Amino acid sequence: MQDASTTFDLAADNYNQQLQQGLTLSGESADFFVQGRLSYLAELLRARAAEVKTVLDFGCGVGNAAPALRSLLGASHVAGLDCSHASIQCARQRFPESCYQWSADSNSIPDTSFDLVHTSGVFHHIPLAERDDALSDIYGWLRPGGRFAFFENNPWNPGTRLVMSRIPFDRDAICLSMLESRRRLRKAGFVLEAVRSMFFFPKALGFLRWMERPLGYSPLGAQYLILCRKPMKSLDE
Repeated sequence: MQDASTTFDLAADNYNQQLQQGLTLSGESADFFVQGRLSYLAELLRARAAEVKTVLDFGCGVGNAAPALRSLLGASHVAGLDCSHASIQCARQRFPESCYQWSADSNSIPDTSFDLVHTSGVFHHIPLAERDDALSDIYGWLRPGGRFAFFENNPWNPGTRLVMSRIPFDRDAICLSMLESRRRLRKAGFVLEAVRSMFFFPKALGFLRWMERPLGYSPLGAQYLILCRKPMKSLDE
């Protein structure tokens, strides 16, 4: 199995086409899922009066989430980090504005410098033995009291597995269950604040989507969000 940097270097030029190859089954575009994830996250952050000015998009790929991180969360600065140099180059070409910073070098990310770290569908590409180290890095990049929005594909949902099987760069990925993710996040030192499932119904069953928020407390959605916080030492320890 080739490593993630090679996989996504090869996929960078047609990443969105490969992604849509799987998402076609849902009847929706990739942007639908970006907007849905970040709209829900924005609600949870507002409920906690969390101010978000600086965001790190961990595993940013070609930058698909960057504009929504600014427009929906109100961030003034978004840094994108990815192991794929080709993907970073694409993101830099798509979004050259000074409010964005793109890097393939994790050493370029300063400690305690972000209000929020966002990641979506990234950890299932990280080898099992390296997942705790990645969470430790993220913990270090957050300021005390900063939050981590951890979105992942749900291996308990058969639709998710079918979609991933149709996406070339996702076929060999090893998904994380909610249980694994919660365990690893706690081990890294995070305080869990909210766990929600998302995306239960395809477009063909869109008339049922009013049920998705009540169903969010079940572990059956196509994706899930774990919102957690880096403790303020004076308050939480």
